[in-house]
Amino acid sequence: MADAAAPLKKPRRKASSASATRLVEQLATDLADSLLPDERAAVSPERIAEAARFTLGVMAQRQPGTPAVEIESVGGRTGERFMRIAVVNDDMPFLVDSVAALVADHGLAIEWLAHPVLAVTRDAAGALKDLSGSTRESVIYFETPRVDARERRELASALAAVLGDVYAAVADWPKMQTAIEADAQSIEAADAEGAALLRWFGDGMLTQLGHVTRRRDGSQTGLLGICRKSARSLLAEASYDRAFAWFDKAGGAGKGRGKRAMPLIVKANRIANVHRRVPLDLFIVPVMEGGKVTALSVHAGVWTSAALAAAPDRIPRLREGLSALMAKFEFDPAGHAGKALVHALTALPHDLLIGFARPELERIATAMMSLVDRPRPKLALVRAPLARHLLAFVWLPRDAVSTTLRSQVIDLLTTRTGAEV
Repeated sequence: MADAAAPLKKPRRKASSASATRLVEQLATDLADSLLPDERAAVSPERIAEAARFTLGVMAQRQPGTPAVEIESVGGRTGERFMRIAVVNDDMPFLVDSVAALVADHGLAIEWLAHPVLAVTRDAAGALKDLSGSTRESVIYFETPRVDARERRELASALAAVLGDVYAAVADWPKMQTAIEADAQSIEAADAEGAALLRWFGDGMLTQLGHVTRRRDGSQTGLLGICRKSARSLLAEASYDRAFAWFDKAGGAGKGRGKRAMPLIVKANRIANVHRRVPLDLFIVPVMEGGKVTALSVHAGVWTSAALAAAPDRIPRLREGLSALMAKFEFDPAGHAGKALVHALTALPHDLLIGFARPELERIATAMMSLVDRPRPKLALVRAPLARHLLAFVWLPRDAVSTTLRSQVIDLLTTRTGAEV
């Protein structure tokens, strides 16, 4: 599969009048059929026909592996002012959610969106011949409020980056699965629970987006997915140095006295372009040669919704922490305290808890447990691994929560720390 790297606007290929009319009518039907029932009632047939004419022009010429994207600002005779966008790609996962999340991130509301997946016919030069055939293509058409030319250029550039990341992540997914399984095997003897966690992610609980092997001299190999596109640098130099020191401290890794658990789990400052616009989760495994850490194997991705909703006793490493806390405090799993502990680890964000050392996990879980029977304001802070982030957990009685109070809490935290949320 080729990488996404085509200009976002191109001359449109004109078809014969009869052929064009037939294709517009067929595409209009496909666009309408892809809408939800309540959306069909809200979008007029004329509006759908206009969308079909525009989208057909964008589809007219395209090579496999190369997206076709066009943004058009519209000022209608009736005084309507809006923007239409068409995105045509090879059919693959993550296209609609990634594009929609980007548009929302630019502060634009999608007024309506159609997403038919079509089987098309193209000639060797990539010219569209018919809307029936054997090649599946994803067509995304949507309308938003209009923005100025500068913002349109920024949106077009961001769309190109998003599509490039989607293409790379989908193309390299088998290799990323192989890499995460190889790292699971490499640490199994030293940290079986860490190996189980990597396999749990590899079995579909992590949307794997990228991988890179970082050596001590700063060189990088094995770039996969987004790491060969927009995310060639996942961490700052200082953070990589701290990560090497993290494993060097005890002479490598493992779970004996003074050893470090694997993988090391941190949040990136980089926001994912693919699937959901959230900070990337990074899973760092030491590469050992001659008993020394010579490189770091870094996997980047975002937790799936199923993983975030999983019970804590189903998640490797977190289940180990749950079991240890139950044993330490001699909680009965069927008793009040045992159920409160399970509730705390279920309700708290798994993607953060999974990276905590045992003392921090205990402190946050027991803090939440203390609020079950006596709700009250409470604050707990956790310094994330590698000193990259300060995580603030703030509990408020339900009837006290308001946007004003939430803003005051954020202002207090940012003022006292001198950092940004």
